[in-house]
Amino acid sequence: MEKSLKLLGSIEKVYPPENLLLKIERKIERAKENVVPLTWVKQAAAVFICVFSLEIFVLSNSSESNQLTELIQTTDNTLYDE
Repeated sequence: MEKSLKLLGSIEKVYPPENLLLKIERKIERAKENVVPLTWVKQAAAVFICVFSLEIFVLSNSSESNQLTELIQTTDNTLYDE
């Protein structure tokens, strides 16, 4: 245990570069600039919910669209070799 403590006494102090604080502050400022505003996130979520609701509404009313396809008559124009 004493040898370990003696090793700690021989540690040399390291001084950081002078512009290290400026680099850290610039990184923090850049990170703040790249954040998407909360209002944009709310608007995107509202649009997503509206589109999703519209899709559910259309799918739930698909039985009505089946009735419309029954009204449309299709003709078969296939020629047969006689």
